[in-house]
Amino acid sequence: MQLIKKDGIFIFWVVLFVHCGFIYFGKTEYRHITKLLLIPILFLYLVQNAKKGSYPNSKLIIYAGLIFSFLGDLFLIYTGTGFFIAGMVAFMLTHICYTTFFLKAGNIQFKKATEFFIAAILVTVLSIKLLQFLKPYLGNMEIPVKIYMAAICIMSASAANLLGNKMMKIIATTCFVPGAALFVLSDSVLALNQFLYKDPFLDIVVMLSYGYAQCLLVQGFAKYLKV
Repeated sequence: MQLIKKDGIFIFWVVLFVHCGFIYFGKTEYRHITKLLLIPILFLYLVQNAKKGSYPNSKLIIYAGLIFSFLGDLFLIYTGTGFFIAGMVAFMLTHICYTTFFLKAGNIQFKKATEFFIAAILVTVLSIKLLQFLKPYLGNMEIPVKIYMAAICIMSASAANLLGNKMMKIIATTCFVPGAALFVLSDSVLALNQFLYKDPFLDIVVMLSYGYAQCLLVQGFAKYLKV
């Protein structure tokens, strides 16, 4: 476990790049294995680096978010609308957990929440534009996609809200905000590829941006839980 505690992030990136290699070369049976290793590595890294006996509620929220992420990765390995919806639900629960943590770490003070409102406007506009573009291809998935996008918009805005918190500003700037932004990017590309392009190269873009997002967020959680 000391190896994970010290070099967990490096190991994560090695596995992620190997996973992207499997995608590129069409090694489906192997890419499923590497994909399901990513979140457990980050989970163990976080558990090993978190201060023992502190922040029990925050830990519970964060760990739940990562477990839902793992389930989302598991469901999205399989094809079919049912598995895709299950994956969306799992990741929506991840966003709810992350949002809960961000709001717990720094409440929104609406008179001073400039960062929150700017981020909310930006991601909402992006989501609306993406929905307008994808609408002809969504079919009966339009409402689930809208609900999911609302969840990730709220998560991103709540992460940006921490920029106005003196205690959290450094972690928010280096980890939470870029992590949330990369999550939005990853999900946007995933939606485009799922409903329109069907391009294997975009699977690599999705995984790199998703992996980097989760990595940054977990590093931020670890820094917070070390204090």
